[in-house]
Amino acid sequence: MSTAPKIALSDDFLKSFAAIPRDKQQAVLKFVALFRQNPRAPGINYETIHNAADSNMRSVRIDQALRGIILKPVSGEVYCLLWVDRHDDAYRWAATHRVAIHPDLGSIQVFAVEAVAESAAVPPRPPEAKGFFDSLKDREIRRMGVPEEALARVRAITTEDGLESLQATLPEDAFEALYLFAAGDSYDKIIADHEAVAGVVDTEDFGKALDQDATRRHFVVITDDSDLDGLLAAPLERWRVFLHPSQRRMVDRDWNGPVRVLGGAGTGKTVVAMHRAAWLARKYRDLPGKPVLFTTFTRTLADDIRSHVASLCTPQEIEKIAVVNMDQWAISLLRRFGYQHELLYDDGRRREFWRLALTRAPGNCTFPTAFFRAEYERVILPNGCETGEDYMRASRLGRGGQLGRVQRKALWPVFAEYRAQLHAANLREPEEAFRDARVLLQLEKESLGIRSIIVDETQDMSAAALGLLRAAIPTAENDLFLVGDAHQRIYRHKVALSKVGIEVRGRSRRLRVNYRTTDEIRRWAVAQLEGCEVDDLDGELDTLKGYRSLTHGGMPDITSFSDAVSEKSRLLAVLAELTGDNLDSSNVCLVCRTNEELDHYQSTLEADGIKTLKLDRNTADDRSVEGIRLATMHRVKGLEFEVVIIVGYRSPDYYAEHFSRDEDAGVVSDSILSERCLLHVAATRAKRHLVCLLRT
Repeated sequence: MSTAPKIALSDDFLKSFAAIPRDKQQAVLKFVALFRQNPRAPGINYETIHNAADSNMRSVRIDQALRGIILKPVSGEVYCLLWVDRHDDAYRWAATHRVAIHPDLGSIQVFAVEAVAESAAVPPRPPEAKGFFDSLKDREIRRMGVPEEALARVRAITTEDGLESLQATLPEDAFEALYLFAAGDSYDKIIADHEAVAGVVDTEDFGKALDQDATRRHFVVITDDSDLDGLLAAPLERWRVFLHPSQRRMVDRDWNGPVRVLGGAGTGKTVVAMHRAAWLARKYRDLPGKPVLFTTFTRTLADDIRSHVASLCTPQEIEKIAVVNMDQWAISLLRRFGYQHELLYDDGRRREFWRLALTRAPGNCTFPTAFFRAEYERVILPNGCETGEDYMRASRLGRGGQLGRVQRKALWPVFAEYRAQLHAANLREPEEAFRDARVLLQLEKESLGIRSIIVDETQDMSAAALGLLRAAIPTAENDLFLVGDAHQRIYRHKVALSKVGIEVRGRSRRLRVNYRTTDEIRRWAVAQLEGCEVDDLDGELDTLKGYRSLTHGGMPDITSFSDAVSEKSRLLAVLAELTGDNLDSSNVCLVCRTNEELDHYQSTLEADGIKTLKLDRNTADDRSVEGIRLATMHRVKGLEFEVVIIVGYRSPDYYAEHFSRDEDAGVVSDSILSERCLLHVAATRAKRHLVCLLRT
């Protein structure tokens, strides 16, 4: 009885498919459908490639112009689509690439090879030069994923430039491991992310190798349940299928309590969270309702995540997941208990309530309105103060200036009046509504049918929000999975998870490699936070040490202007250059600090005949719609573009002072940090090129 064939696609195949002209892609789709149905079909003629670097490679005819390159080992029923291109280019790729099972890792690697003469000519190392990897034995370098034939070239590396010159010829996993070691990571930590296979590896068993996590970072096995059409419809969205082994180990397992995942921008935290949701949906597919809740801070982020999670799941699986922003979920929960209050978001109404509340201020009071609002938001709400006595005992750490019991007692009537004004208008601050919901849950002891909660952008969640999520689900296996990065905190909430009953000791993981931006962009973005103290979401200081990007490009283009005319001229010149590079306009985003500034630049561009699409809270980034994207720094969170142009920006200090005018020192200090984080977030949306047109 014959064994069913094992069919796989490599990420290189998807990359090459995406580069084929659209009018040629239909022929590839037709071939892949036939190939998937039966790779042994008579209509598929495998041809030997005489100058191929790998004897297991075969060529197949797709149409008169296109050829596919397929891995077809002599033994076993394994077929892997590796590359597709025009005839000569496809054969050239086959002549310069090998596919092999690494003898230590047991994973399939695809890597470029050099001609014999070139590979033999390893450049001699000067006697006085210290090699980057002199401290490692040969077997240790191999365990990092380096092929045997590349060992001598790795040994010869003495400079960072020398290491980067090998990137094109080493397997991606091997280069990443070498790069991180050269940057200071410990060998043991790197090896922990490159788990070797126990026992002897059969370097001819490609079927078994396809099951390895390290292989699954670059290959996807096609089954009857695979969404092949969806995969080929968006071939560059590698995150949908290919995960780093360290990411997959966070996703595909049962955890015995809450999990915290930290990582800088572009490290794949949200990707991990979305794959986790899909894994849990499969695990709990037989439970009723929606046992998996995925929540994030804003509605626009929730909308984006909902569409992405749907692309990872079958229709049956997505029915098991509720993706909703925190406020929307909380208010729907409160409605179940008959809660009638609305949540207050209108800042104009909020200012009017404060004006009325200040009529209760003591006659000798010298505090401005801004002080009372900050005190309410930063002391009374986080500490859950319901009475004057609660306020007497509340910590004011970070507020600046001491307030004794007598002063607090004199000020409390203002806060009580503000709350009374809200009640009279049938309104509650979101923080108070979250706390109400938690109390109702604890009193009613009602089961919500939630088995697992995933929290994205945890750094922007308040103490009341996280406390409510903790109360919404029993402490159990796979209960809470929280991802975040306080270096990207843009809404000023600062919470220690353990203070709201979420204990993550022993279940904290960190992602360190930025797969989005070039290292030049990453360094500039990180420099905007220099000197800032940032927490780890649980009360300790965090650091971006070890945070790296493995790709390189040009330095960010940073220019300052004192007048609008010169700035506009430079902006139009940048856009003309991008048009000349044939970059799709939907891959360019112009970013401003405020909506008013954004409207100004939209009018400026459209007056010059440049199409735009403004991304606001009600407009998703539909890449089928033509036009340069425009977004505020807050709205661009969660998105990414080939090119980001930050325009009209002044400085973090300028905006902190502008938005915190008349505030006390503690608020201003927090505002400066928030503004720096906001600039950091906006810069790290850029994948290839960052332009900053600053105003002086």
